[in-house]
Amino acid sequence: MSEAPTESKATFLQQSGWMSIATALGGITSYAVHMFAKDMPDTEYGAFTTMIQLLNLITIPAIGLQAVFAVKAAKGKTKEDDLRMVREQIGITIAVISISLVGFGGIYLYRETLISVFKLPSIQVLAITLSAGIVALLLPMAYGVLQGKQRFLWLGWAMLSLGAVRLATLFGLFKFQNISLTNGMIAVWAGYGFAFVLAISTAGLPKMGLIEMLSSLKRVNWRELTRQFIPLSLGAGAVIYMMSVDMVVVQRFFNEKQTGYYAAAGMIGRALIFFVGPIVAVMFPKLVKSHTEQKPTDVLRFTLLLTAGLCVIAITLGILAPDIPLRIIYDESYLKATPLIPWFIGAMAPLALAAVLVNNLLAQGYYRAVYGLVGTCFAYTLCMSHFAPQLAEQTTSGFNVQAYINVVKIIGLSNLAFLGVAGIFTYLHQKSQPLSAEEEH
Repeated sequence: MSEAPTESKATFLQQSGWMSIATALGGITSYAVHMFAKDMPDTEYGAFTTMIQLLNLITIPAIGLQAVFAVKAAKGKTKEDDLRMVREQIGITIAVISISLVGFGGIYLYRETLISVFKLPSIQVLAITLSAGIVALLLPMAYGVLQGKQRFLWLGWAMLSLGAVRLATLFGLFKFQNISLTNGMIAVWAGYGFAFVLAISTAGLPKMGLIEMLSSLKRVNWRELTRQFIPLSLGAGAVIYMMSVDMVVVQRFFNEKQTGYYAAAGMIGRALIFFVGPIVAVMFPKLVKSHTEQKPTDVLRFTLLLTAGLCVIAITLGILAPDIPLRIIYDESYLKATPLIPWFIGAMAPLALAAVLVNNLLAQGYYRAVYGLVGTCFAYTLCMSHFAPQLAEQTTSGFNVQAYINVVKIIGLSNLAFLGVAGIFTYLHQKSQPLSAEEEH
């Protein structure tokens, strides 16, 4: 029996609210780690932040895994479907560990060079980072199953624990052992490890014997898995790319003494996307299930309205009180970036709406849209690379806020184009739906 519309909306809001709280608390506790990590020696703290960025780079290939397993879990109806997911998870785990063993071998062979390049106290730090990277690569699989099965309570706790356990472990190690880079990375590993174990143990998938586990690698349909993985990774990655690539371009062409002000305003503007993320995470499996069972749902419309409401609130606050977040987080020198904030929030609003439409298309398997989205990313990069050097010349004598506003205008127009492309493909997909329905009758 389907839920009544009112009950469904109430459930959606409850789940989205919990996911938003969990995401926010997870982010806050992850950031709070730096309150203690900054007490490391200066050279080690720099290496600590570098290792965390290295971890982020390691996890890029796993961007699509969460979406892949969210789709599989949402479509799954039988125990055999669950067993197939377990086999695929084990197969991917074996493959990741096998590849990582090569990485550990490289670390051992080139340990002296790596210690010098990364300015590390010992090669153990890099080994801990790589082992944390293994777990970070596998974590999206576990998240995806929880998301697809709509076990948002446990998904939220797993996401929250990633930062909370990291913070608690680091505090304990620093207090009872010593303040060091090695202990810092052990804490990061502990956060990933705990979140992974919690997510796997609450996913509700069947257990498998050792012999069957070892044979899983042969039984995985790698071609089919890759066929799903590539478009889902590109689609999800396109949104992330549109959100973040401007910082790389600005860092490349603008005065490095000024880009911090731009980055501060950008962080506040991009917060809108992070607020929308948990809502989209709740929407995604509901749309997959609706599409699989051929049952109509208004969850897309409701999510769009909810996202549009958040955008209106964020833009209004950005216009009326743009300086407040800068005053809370940064010192007075950053207030010169205040005029950028309403522009940045406005530039991110189309991308927030586009994220909803893109996830709707991916949830319904309309993968041809990915090519248009990737093409828009490519055009955006060319546009930014063309105009950025010219705008950077206007900042050689000092912080020219108008030049940076012009950069944000390019971002806004590009995000608007991205929304337009997502909207066109959404229209084309919806236009094809009545034809399919008519054929069935």
